[in-house]
Amino acid sequence: MNLQEKRGFVMTSMKNSAMLWFGLLLLGCSERPIDEPTRAQDESHEGLHLSSLAELSVEALRKRSYHSALRIEQRLGSDSESVRPYIASYDSDGLRVYARIDVPTSPMPVAGYPIVVFLHGWAGIDAAPTFRFYYADDSNYGEMIDSYAELGFAVFTPGFRGHGTVQGIPADGIEYLAAWDNGSYISPVFYAIDALNLIEGLKTVESAGLHLKDPQLTIDTGRINVVGHSQGGDVALIVAAVSGEDSSIKNTIAAASIWSGTFPSRFTQLETYYPMQTTAEAFMSGDGTWNGTDAGKNDAVNPNFVFGYPPDWIVTIEPDRWTWQAETWSLPTVSAAMEIKLSQMYDAINTYIDDIDDASYQIANSPGEKTLIFHDPRVAEGIEQIGAFNAERFLTEPITLQHSDRDFYSFSEWNENLCNRISSAGGTCFDFEYMQNTHSLRVSEHTWFSSSNARPGFDAAIRRDIALFEGLDPTVE
Repeated sequence: MNLQEKRGFVMTSMKNSAMLWFGLLLLGCSERPIDEPTRAQDESHEGLHLSSLAELSVEALRKRSYHSALRIEQRLGSDSESVRPYIASYDSDGLRVYARIDVPTSPMPVAGYPIVVFLHGWAGIDAAPTFRFYYADDSNYGEMIDSYAELGFAVFTPGFRGHGTVQGIPADGIEYLAAWDNGSYISPVFYAIDALNLIEGLKTVESAGLHLKDPQLTIDTGRINVVGHSQGGDVALIVAAVSGEDSSIKNTIAAASIWSGTFPSRFTQLETYYPMQTTAEAFMSGDGTWNGTDAGKNDAVNPNFVFGYPPDWIVTIEPDRWTWQAETWSLPTVSAAMEIKLSQMYDAINTYIDDIDDASYQIANSPGEKTLIFHDPRVAEGIEQIGAFNAERFLTEPITLQHSDRDFYSFSEWNENLCNRISSAGGTCFDFEYMQNTHSLRVSEHTWFSSSNARPGFDAAIRRDIALFEGLDPTVE
């Protein structure tokens, strides 16, 4: 069974659309009329509206021009023994956005410091304005950034549009989160544009104000590496595809490492993430109990099973012991969860894509059968062009994919499938699976998720990144 069959049927070709739409009437289906967005949105920025979804395709992004000039805004606290941290601003598509810069205190190589551009995961519209760039933050990301800097890499961490407030001035672009950071799963494309503008402007940091403390600072643009975690992994994969040969990018990346990447198609993301976050039907077996599979006692199978492991912070997997968990996973069905995200996807597309203004979708529910989604063919065609999961022909840089076997955000089969296709297309890809790890490549304290003999993958993942960035074989321990 292939990947699409395992994750559920998604209609991407409507050659027989008339027959399918008629069949829905027989199956019993719900159609959600498209309403206006309910959240107030600032539509003043000209880039918020697009003529077509094709403008966000990898092919279109490879033809765009990218540039920026970094300006040092703030020195963060006092120097540590190994790192000097700063906050910079730069322009991305006419938006003022921010980035954290960590400069090593170790001796600078003759060619300049090699680079890690670290692309963080999802923050959300509510948390984005107070985003702190992981400075003085005891977190996984803080440890990752420190690890790269302590090993001699200058680390640039873009906040992305709408993220962060520096000296009382919020980053521009919060309207993009209101419009696109939802069930469309399109916001990572805009974040990739922000990252690419930063990458093209990296050399400008040499004269951006750091010279006051670092008179000899030089950036080695021949050794630009990208690391992305979670949604940042989606961003990193797009950046890697856009940065390949024959694109408009001058500062091409040397290598990329993706941790727990949320990079499959937008439709697969829609059918996976919110159901796993909101309804027990997504991970319970057919008899309503949990065993990590879709099959319960007496051959009872859950046709809408998504993945066997919810996040470990659910604490207990036994519904009869749930308190707050019952409120968090409160939706009755996977279909109800997908309906919410489909509504958001189609609201955004109908509102902001000029050549689509009346699209609708169909959900088909039949007792004992898997829920089916039928997309407007214009939406299906456009959405399938977005993201880099199927852009293996452009993924020519060495890439590592690092993930758990129990992370619903980054299925092992997605990583394996992508890595195999990159290798078959002539690229170099390494796929590392960390057994019984969490989304952060750590071991859970809950034994139903991680057994007593499980080992965290975090340190090994850092070592493999450094080997990759040094041009060595990351499979060698």
